[in-house]
Amino acid sequence: MRSIFATVALLLCTSCISAHELTDSFPRDTQVIVQTDSITVEYCPDNTCNSFTIDDPAGSEVLQDFAYAYMLGASSYIYLKQFQTDTDSTATKSVLRRYNAHCPQEPLAQAARCIVMYLMDKHPIRVSFVRYDEGERSVVPITQEDFSHGT
Repeated sequence: MRSIFATVALLLCTSCISAHELTDSFPRDTQVIVQTDSITVEYCPDNTCNSFTIDDPAGSEVLQDFAYAYMLGASSYIYLKQFQTDTDSTATKSVLRRYNAHCPQEPLAQAARCIVMYLMDKHPIRVSFVRYDEGERSVVPITQEDFSHGT
């Protein structure tokens, strides 16, 4: 009976994961990986990725908000330039609004970096740069200091 409940809970959780501004905005380039003890979001526009992990299987929305804000205010992917300057985006406004009590809403990049720092302080989120070379997955951790100034 417990295994049935766990399976149903995982299915419900998985359906909640797909309903987020991040996966709606980047359906081909983002992947949400749910494991029993963690959730990972990867943004992979080419053979490299930004990877975000939280050791809390219930932290899907927080992690996806973090990934969205990171891509908006800290990521240096050239593919994100238009996304990072779209001040009229409904999805961006929605994510920013969830943190308006903690972070200013303008300018856009500053608001996004504030959310990144706020969520890093509140949750055990890890950020990595992933590269696939010659069939090998190479993971390099990114520290908070590496992206706190938008680099």
